[in-house]
Amino acid sequence: MAQYATGAICDLVEVFTGNTTAGAALVHFLNGYNRVLAGGDPRDEGGTPHLWSFLKLRAELKLSMSVTGTATGVYAAGTKLTTITATTAIFDPLQVGDSITITSVTDPMVIASYTSSTIVVATAGESFADKAVSLPHYGIYALPAAFDGLVDTPNYAYAAGSSSPELEEISPEELYARRRESRDVGTPVYFALLANAAAATGTAQTFSIGVAPRPEEDRLVLYRYRQAAPVLTDGAAVFPLGTASMSLVYQEAALAAAELILGHVVGPHERAYRELMANAIDADRGYFRTNEPDRMESSQMVPRG
Repeated sequence: MAQYATGAICDLVEVFTGNTTAGAALVHFLNGYNRVLAGGDPRDEGGTPHLWSFLKLRAELKLSMSVTGTATGVYAAGTKLTTITATTAIFDPLQVGDSITITSVTDPMVIASYTSSTIVVATAGESFADKAVSLPHYGIYALPAAFDGLVDTPNYAYAAGSSSPELEEISPEELYARRRESRDVGTPVYFALLANAAAATGTAQTFSIGVAPRPEEDRLVLYRYRQAAPVLTDGAAVFPLGTASMSLVYQEAALAAAELILGHVVGPHERAYRELMANAIDADRGYFRTNEPDRMESSQMVPRG
């Protein structure tokens, strides 16, 4: 069957309600859309929600061992310190105490203090201009913007000659405690999910993953994550998540939402929605018969902010 665009579903809602006010139909569509994605099985109210297969995305995460960039250093003879200013944001407070390598600068330099993501102060050193710099990675890596929680535990990709231990999830507090106890690098064994501060008012919540110890070589980690639903608009080329077979479910969910506003608690569209939703859940489970049972425990999922 053809996949319905949000515009087509909103048109049906307008016909049903008789309300053609801009944005009115979209509200009903979004209410129904979010209800479907929530995965509540109408046959088991209050039971464990179904996690749709199309929300479980595969991903790869590169754990880089170092951070590189271009920087300029100004040496102060009085303090015997060098202020290093990078052209891009490559510094983090967790790098204080790390050695920094600068092309053509022979004396070892250690980061003594952090000023900003582009400025640090290092011990000793000398003045230099526009040199390539390298320093150990601080061990925190950005996750996809649509990240809405881990589906299962990340695993190392095969790497000849490298150990691949099982990764164990720990709390951010424990991760920082392990960092406090040792600055050594090695094969990461522990990870923690970290919520990032919002970049600006109105922006979506984002997450990072921190590891311990920090990697001594570049490694690749494979994982799956739950995708956060993107913001949809009323358009002819805007499509809801999922396969074309989900279109009728979204349609009846939107009409049921409108039906409720019009005073029908359990009307014909609500009944149609419940039947279609139950069938869709059964079909989705059948797509991946070798898949693990749906898991939405708090230890595996991170709620969106």
